[in-house]
Amino acid sequence: MSSFNEVGKFKKFYESRFGKRVLQREVGYLRKELKGRNKILDIGCGIGVFEQALPELNIFGLDISEAMLREAKKRSNKHFVIGSAEELPFHSSSFDGVFMITTLEFLKNPKRAVEEVARVLMSSGKFILMLLNPESKYFKTRVKRRGSYFRKIRHRNLKEIENLVSKHFHTKAEYFLGIRGKDVFTTDKKDWAALYVIKGSKR
Repeated sequence: MSSFNEVGKFKKFYESRFGKRVLQREVGYLRKELKGRNKILDIGCGIGVFEQALPELNIFGLDISEAMLREAKKRSNKHFVIGSAEELPFHSSSFDGVFMITTLEFLKNPKRAVEEVARVLMSSGKFILMLLNPESKYFKTRVKRRGSYFRKIRHRNLKEIENLVSKHFHTKAEYFLGIRGKDVFTTDKKDWAALYVIKGSKR
């Protein structure tokens, strides 16, 4: 799939009624968890929907796709940088907040990416990691579809990822974002929660 088609696919999702409801929940979660942070990095920012929806936060968006970043720059005047999650183009201790939304599980080297997050975060830094939950009914339905983006996931073992994060961070984890059909609701049930959230404070 070309970068142009990928951008179009993300735009279509987030402009749909369902996508807007999902985004609203995710944005609310991030706003609460990152309140008071002075400089925040969004790794895998894509088309910049979180930067657009959180104008009050000082967010730097990073993505490896030039096409995604061109679209992101149309949505807000935030700082956008091209680069890899496994080799972040920032000095150590540059941020006091980092978030990754359904990104880490798609990377070739999640261990390296987590190490990089720990490097660029200050000692008091906070890391919010939202992962797709392969045990959810939402995931199991979507992954069956031909051409589904979910099929590109490289790492499905949530506990393995949590263990990677816990080597550098004190962690808490929870299931989040219930999805049933087109309904979006609050739940902490593994079968219904589309996301697994790991919150880390730097060791």
